[in-house]
Order: sequence, then C-alpha cells, then structure tokens
Amino acid sequence: MTPIGTELDDLVLKRIQEAYLARKIRKTKDCLNDMDKAELFEADVEKFMMDADSIEKAMPATSERASHPDNTHYVIHGTSTKGFAVCCKVCSNYHPQTGAFIEWKLTSFTRK
Repeated sequence: MTPIGTELDDLVLKRIQEAYLARKIRKTKDCLNDMDKAELFEADVEKFMMDADSIEKAMPATSERASHPDNTHYVIHGTSTKGFAVCCKVCSNYHPQTGAFIEWKLTSFTRK
C-alpha cells in the first residue's frame, strides 16, 4: 500500500472534491462555528474545494467519538473568495463494526 504523501494524495483529494460536488460532505457543528467566527460562507467553501490541488494527511482521528481506527484527518490549504488564506480539515468516517466507508466530514474551515 502506498502511504499518503505520495500517489494517493491526488486520489484522496479527488474523492473529497467529488463528494463535495455531490453534496455528500457533512459539516460538523465545530466547522459551522469556525466559519461563522471567520465570516466564511458556502461560496468560500466551494471556491476552496474546487481550487484545491494538494492535501496533507494530518493524523488518525483519535477523538472519543471516532468510530473506527481508520478514520483519518486531512488538511487542505487555499484561499477564500476574498483572497484570505484559509485552512480546511476533512475527516474520513468509517463504520465502527464493518469498517465500510461512510462519509467525509468537514471538521474545520477557517482563516489561517
């Protein structure tokens, strides 16, 4: 298996972008709060997602609510519609018993 940080980066980013376009990325309450505080809107998320060209694996998801050890946080950097540097954290979410992929979650979207 190829580790993140190599050939899989483009595949992971493409899957996240496809999920966004299909409206299959759920924003967490923390993400919505981040956006509100940073005065960022859905147009910013859309521009950011469609312009993204790189992604970094940040860490496995280790929160108490993490349902599966394969859940992983990814970080994407970019710009808002007004040109501000922004950072997005996306988490993969797998079923706790079956290990089947469930969804991508946008866990943070804020200014850098």
